Amino acid sequence: MNVNEVAELADALLAAINGRPGTYLVGLAGVPGSGKTTLCRALTARRPDAAVISMDGYHLPRALLDAEGLRRRGALHTFDGAAFQADLASLRRTRRGLFPGFDHAEKDPKPGAVRVTPDVPLVIVEGIYVLMRDWRSEPLFDLRVFLDCDLDEAVERLTRRHVETGLSSTAEAGRHRALTNDRVNAGAILADGCRERAHLILRSGGGYHPLSQGTGSSLVTSVDPDRGNERSGGSGSAGRPGAGV
Repeated sequence: MNVNEVAELADALLAAINGRPGTYLVGLAGVPGSGKTTLCRALTARRPDAAVISMDGYHLPRALLDAEGLRRRGALHTFDGAAFQADLASLRRTRRGLFPGFDHAEKDPKPGAVRVTPDVPLVIVEGIYVLMRDWRSEPLFDLRVFLDCDLDEAVERLTRRHVETGLSSTAEAGRHRALTNDRVNAGAILADGCRERAHLILRSGGGYHPLSQGTGSSLVTSVDPDRGNERSGGSGSAGRPGAGV
């Protein structure tokens, strides 16, 4: 995403938060490579009083995974969803807690990396599976957001990321991992309906097949998940469910 796009998405998310007085917990889901972490950085630059909890901290340590688990790391079963749900439920009740981060050098979780205290007015929880039905965390969020992205564009981003982070040694290997692992995981959350159950859909990048037409920003769509109606704030809505999977 370019700087202007990130800024527009962050402003749209902040406007949605401000439009829901009392919003405390925001769940930000999206396909791998959609730009969730980048968006959170831009949001906290605007709201330095906010805390961010990343689902990456709930990766199962590599020592607990067999060869297949390591190959599929990032799939739903390679996270500790029960701990994630329990920690968020406790945060919802007490407005405090210690949460794991992720050490990208070690490629493993880092316990106690994020501290949330009662004076923190806003917490953003980001990750691919935060709105998955099986994780039972969706009801804890005051605002549910889905960062959508064309899946072909996401694969290109992930190919570069895998090489830059050392997860893959070559672009060919990075693309293979993006196609055989990340894209499969993207299909899982789209099939689960995470996008359709969001209050707000934000769009990262281009290549969309519009569902509706409107005026204003092409990056934002408001959704009423209870009625299934979309109130588009842009020239096109989110990509077709499963487009490109």
